[in-house]
Amino acid sequence: MLRGRVITPGEPLWTQTDTDLAVALVEVEHQQHDCGHPRSETMDPANEFAYEATPVRCHACAAIDRAAKTTDIDAAGLRWIVTQKEAT
Repeated sequence: MLRGRVITPGEPLWTQTDTDLAVALVEVEHQQHDCGHPRSETMDPANEFAYEATPVRCHACAAIDRAAKTTDIDAAGLRWIVTQKEAT
C-alpha cells in the first residue's frame, strides 16, 4: 500500500528504504516473463505441461477491434479512447 510521506526541505526525495524497494521491484519485474509468471518456473523443462490456458475476452479490447474495422483511416499508431456505455 502506498501511503506517501511529506518531504520537508533538505530531506531526500528517496529514502534508503525507497531505493531498496525500487531495486527489488526492478529485479522481480526482470524475472517475470511477458505472461507475468516467473521465468524460472515457466522456462523450466519440467513444467512443460504444468500450465493450462483459458481464453478470456477483454470487452474493451474487443470494442477497439470492432472500431478499427469500421474506420477508413490507417489505424497504425492510433490510440483509442475506450469508455463504458451507460447502463440501459
